[in-house]
Amino acid sequence: MAGLMALSVTAPLTSGLVCAANNTLVVADRASFKDWDPASAFSEEVRVLGNIYETLLVYNAPGSAEEFSPGLATSWESSDNGKTWTFKLRHGVKFHDGSAFNAAAVKKSIEYVKALKQGAAYVWKALDSVEVVADDTVVLKFQNPTPANLIAAGQYAAYIIAPAAVEKGHDWMMAPNAIGTGPYKLGQVEQGQQVVLERFDGYWGGWKEGQFDRVIVKVVSEASTRTQMIKNGEAGVAWDIPLDQLKVLGENPSIKVSTAPSWKNFQFLINTQKYPTDNLAFRQALQYLWDYDSVTKDILHGYGSVPKGPLPSSIWGHASVPMASYDLDKARQLLEASGVPKQDWKVSMQYISGVYANAAELFQATASQVGLEVELRPGEWGVIWDKAKKLDTAPNLQSMAWWPTYPTPSDWLFSEFHTEKTTLFNLSHYSNPR
Repeated sequence: MAGLMALSVTAPLTSGLVCAANNTLVVADRASFKDWDPASAFSEEVRVLGNIYETLLVYNAPGSAEEFSPGLATSWESSDNGKTWTFKLRHGVKFHDGSAFNAAAVKKSIEYVKALKQGAAYVWKALDSVEVVADDTVVLKFQNPTPANLIAAGQYAAYIIAPAAVEKGHDWMMAPNAIGTGPYKLGQVEQGQQVVLERFDGYWGGWKEGQFDRVIVKVVSEASTRTQMIKNGEAGVAWDIPLDQLKVLGENPSIKVSTAPSWKNFQFLINTQKYPTDNLAFRQALQYLWDYDSVTKDILHGYGSVPKGPLPSSIWGHASVPMASYDLDKARQLLEASGVPKQDWKVSMQYISGVYANAAELFQATASQVGLEVELRPGEWGVIWDKAKKLDTAPNLQSMAWWPTYPTPSDWLFSEFHTEKTTLFNLSHYSNPR
């Protein structure tokens, strides 16, 4: 569909969203978090988990002087063949339960993630062993040359989990419970309502005046409500604000709109095994019904661009491939050539709110011009994701935003298109033995 800028909105910190008595920040987020084990979490939970847990390295924004910053590791080096990586660990770090962070904890955490075989555990597939050389030194050995620095800075499958949490296991963490080294501890969780993060006084990075003692992440599914919360000071930070509101919000001197190039693709995955989109010509027709220019101009309001392929043009390794363009006559010809009877020119389209909803409504209107009926199925991500995984409840078109586990092009191609015995993110259900 389109590559999108990374966006967030921040409101004035002098309004009702920060209480002087308890120094609390309120964040309005659209996601309802489902997975609390960092070893299996593979979706939007990282916006919370990334404040509770930490990685060995930190990947810096493009354009920074250095590609990486130290995290729980202070230095790192690779062997000449790229198969052996040595990490020197930070001293004086404590987990939230008071236990010491050390090489043994790193070994236990990484081995747990790999053994669980859930989420993004595949990033450790080539890992042969984790060796504790000293209390502050850990060596990772791989079967093949591996970018362990990128993996160790990833936002999935790379968080270091406390040994006590690993011993309690997956179900205990999913309850939810958490023990990390991050600046915040997991506080109260009201599923589908809000998550409270509490300051960890023993954080190795220390605390400065003005930093928040408490963060409340509220689940607010309606974009218009999140926008209003920013306007009236009920929230200090909000995600996924309607793009047509950003210009007006940015004109308010008390509100800051932040944008940056992202590695995110917005798309609708076409189901290759669900009638009638199991027909190649029929699927191709849908591509010619997509009004790419109107989506980028009128729905993304210039914050996105037409893609040149399955990878966003902001990441290395992307290439331009032949893409369809908006052409009603071509779409009609392909629909007729598909052999699908006209009474079956019907597809279902499942999506979350925001730009996806606007794009879906535009597609529905466009498709009607060639006699194609589009059933719209809006919903909350966790619910429609579960439906999309199962063929009997999956739609013909499924909304999806993809960003990488760590910045490598294979992450998109593997996660979205490799054959899966149990579907996770290959929501087009594509499978090609070759």
